Amino acid sequence: MIKAGLELGGKNPILVMEDADLDLLIDGVMFGAFGTAGQRCTATSRLIVHADVYNELLRRLLKRTEALKVGNPIDPKIDMGPVASADQEKKVLEYIEIGKKEGDKLLIGGKKLRGGAYDRGFFLEPTIFEVKPTKRLAMEEIFGPVLSVIKVKDYTEAVAVANSVEYGLSSSIYTNDVRRAFAAMQDLEAGITYINAPTIGAEVQMPFGGVKSTGPTDTREAGFTAVDEFTSVKTVYVDYSGRLQRAQIDTAKLLGEG
Repeated sequence: MIKAGLELGGKNPILVMEDADLDLLIDGVMFGAFGTAGQRCTATSRLIVHADVYNELLRRLLKRTEALKVGNPIDPKIDMGPVASADQEKKVLEYIEIGKKEGDKLLIGGKKLRGGAYDRGFFLEPTIFEVKPTKRLAMEEIFGPVLSVIKVKDYTEAVAVANSVEYGLSSSIYTNDVRRAFAAMQDLEAGITYINAPTIGAEVQMPFGGVKSTGPTDTREAGFTAVDEFTSVKTVYVDYSGRLQRAQIDTAKLLGEG
């Protein structure tokens, strides 16, 4: 009867509603999808966008992505560093090829960076695809700087797409409708939900973990719930009366017989 706390992956979505602050959103997407080259379990990997703002968002998104500086992440002027290893670089490039073969539309990036300082690490271009929600790029964890953009017609479809993957770690919605924000808190199948903030950046004092194939729902890292994860509850009775005490169920039975 081993108690296990597990974190087994994520495919974290940002939902973009028609009333979203697009300037704020773009800042969040840049950080969430590319800030650590997509190498965090909570990194943003799906951008689920309302049709009313889809074209305008894509225009702004591509403009900002094109301006990102890739290089040594210690340099404060750099926006995105390398992926961690040759194996991870190979995996990400393989997923990019999968996207192309499945007919996903490559909007920007998709290549390994070469020459100069790039040859001393595993540097990739920040990459964005237009993807259908059932394609592998939209369903599987890549753990690299690859963002899948998905168009939806309304909030209901956005939530359905967000919940369609096996993982449920982090999620986000950008909206100025407080009712819809509170609905998303309940509707999104994830251990973490952000309102008008990216999927990345969990605070150490808050419980951290997911649902579905991300891990057990009854265990959480960090925060006060982490104490419960490593605690076994023991119930103790102390009788100081000097006479037999009956439990409530036995007392009720005795009264019933009387």
